[in-house]
Amino acid sequence: MGIIYERNENIAILSLFRENEYNALDYETICQLSNYLMSIKDNKNINVVIITAKGEKAFTVGADLKERREMNNTQVDLYIAKIRETYKLIESIPQIVIAAVNGMCIGGGTEMILACDLRIVAKQAEIGLPEVKIGIIPGAGGTQRLVQIVGLGAAKEMVLTGESISALKAKSIGLVNEVIEGSNILESAIEFSRKISKNAPLSIKEAKSVMNFAAYSKEMDGFLFESEAYSRLIVTKDRQEALDAFKNKRMPVFVGD
Repeated sequence: MGIIYERNENIAILSLFRENEYNALDYETICQLSNYLMSIKDNKNINVVIITAKGEKAFTVGADLKERREMNNTQVDLYIAKIRETYKLIESIPQIVIAAVNGMCIGGGTEMILACDLRIVAKQAEIGLPEVKIGIIPGAGGTQRLVQIVGLGAAKEMVLTGESISALKAKSIGLVNEVIEGSNILESAIEFSRKISKNAPLSIKEAKSVMNFAAYSKEMDGFLFESEAYSRLIVTKDRQEALDAFKNKRMPVFVGD
């Protein structure tokens, strides 16, 4: 199982769920998420989409490295293309998309919530982009969206250190909109969604569209630039060393090649 779909009035809820896998984003899960979003985007009875996860420990730890280790180059390219396409869909569908982050949110998970319109995060959650620790960079739009949301300095700190930050730190730099105490993150997201969904549906959809245009209309080349950089890194010896280290449960030794 990858995605669980639920409906609460005019709010669609998409929950990540992979038992004992920290909700890692394998190819099947990304495909399911994309399919649900495609079915939602033309539904005039849905005003808000909440993306969350089952459980309290993890929202998602990002890409499923066990699956990735077994992929050939063609399969990796297909996965990366699909995840980029899906995150652009999150960003571009007319409905307002809210991330309700219940726990650890790492790598591709952070890139996912960056594509959402708003982010509500449990106080115990941590958010990070650790890609430089495994020989790559965020490759699903994360570098571009993070700079847009938090500014260049804070974005560089997160990406270049690869360290996770707390929910409160994320709030202080503008990465998240609300930090929620306790485990009622979905209830809080639904309550927040109702503040939006009670407004004129066409107005909120047009508002999202024009604000996205204001943010990205002059910067679309940045996504291509990120994609090209990611492609150069995915075939390096350091990247293979990172995957081997993960498999053998040891620290990677990078040589800059």
